[in-house]
Amino acid sequence: MVTSPGEPRSRSSAEFVESSVLEAVVPASSNIDLEEELQSWDGKSEDESGSILPFLSQRNVLLLGTILQASMFDM
Repeated sequence: MVTSPGEPRSRSSAEFVESSVLEAVVPASSNIDLEEELQSWDGKSEDESGSILPFLSQRNVLLLGTILQASMFDM
């Protein structure tokens, strides 16, 4: 199917992936109310880091692992 010059062209999956950005938010504090923080933010940012939540102090490192419980090995 050929589109005419006036019709918007749909993007392919590869184009979508190449133009997408995924950002993870990992707060420095484990005990934080994200909803409250978002509602109290005025939308202004003096931070030039480009973070999606510049007002929120974030962890520099996040370690992911598996916690094995003794009950998993009991048969």
